[in-house]
Amino acid sequence: MLKNKPLFITATDTGVGKTITTCVLGALLQNQGHDVGVMKPVQSAGDDAQFLKKSLGLEDDLKDINPYYAPEPLSPHWALKRAKIKFNIKHLQACLKKLQSRHEVVLIEGAGGLMVPLKDFYYNADLIADLKADLIIVARLGLGTLNHTLLTINEARRRGLKIKGLVFCQTSKASLGLPEKRNPSDIVKLSGIKLIGIIPYLKSFNRKNILRQCKNLKFKL
Repeated sequence: MLKNKPLFITATDTGVGKTITTCVLGALLQNQGHDVGVMKPVQSAGDDAQFLKKSLGLEDDLKDINPYYAPEPLSPHWALKRAKIKFNIKHLQACLKKLQSRHEVVLIEGAGGLMVPLKDFYYNADLIADLKADLIIVARLGLGTLNHTLLTINEARRRGLKIKGLVFCQTSKASLGLPEKRNPSDIVKLSGIKLIGIIPYLKSFNRKNILRQCKNLKFKL
């Protein structure tokens, strides 16, 4: 089985569509004939890992998909600390290795952006390096995304992380104004990073609807 580097999906901010993007990219890869696994290393409240497991029809143990879960919707370093859960990178590496033994490629959804701490002085950016993953950056379409996205790109480059591409996600059904229409092309021009595509607002996450509405995304291994 062909082994690819894991792909880490990070974001410029919270609520910009990381889980949706992970689901969409997973469905597209499956439709191309790839065996796809997912991982949500740290989850603070919510059901992202369960959603991805169900949406992509995966049989992996949820404890391997989501090794660390804390019940409060807080920054991971606080959520884990308050739940008295000790973060251990070696445990995450072991879970990823197990998933990689079962799948051709593993999509890893991070918790927040690059500089979200998972424990004191250890950030998502450090985790990406330790998992030897390539990076996909998810951004919102609207006003403010130029600053957030370019800052994220610059920090990733400063740390020597390889960026595979950018995804913009329309998280509401509001009509698109000039910023939403211009921002993706402006960021590509200013950064030189490849645009994977724009995910439109999705009312349904069934496979047929995802493949129909997201067929224009240029995403291949």
